[in-house]
Amino acid sequence: MIKKIIENSIKKFNLNNKKKDHLKFLKNFQILGPESKLDSLKLVNFFIEIENNVKKKFKKDLNLLDDSFFEKNYNFKYTIQDLENDIKKKIK
Repeated sequence: MIKKIIENSIKKFNLNNKKKDHLKFLKNFQILGPESKLDSLKLVNFFIEIENNVKKKFKKDLNLLDDSFFEKNYNFKYTIQDLENDIKKKIK
């Protein structure tokens, strides 16, 4: 269920962005980190899309961009798998 939310959010994100900025639905694809294609605005928009989809499906508010997310240093790598794990933890 969460994988589907992420996949659909990626599809919608890709429709609204240039091909060079497209995300891939792969476990190790970096959303944040040295290999990420997302600037800060795109990252926030993508996470808002995920949060809205989680709210629709699970009737729960979700904040992916909380303090713990920003406490990581710039070498931090955050992947699609990390995103899925975070969502699972936060909707319990």
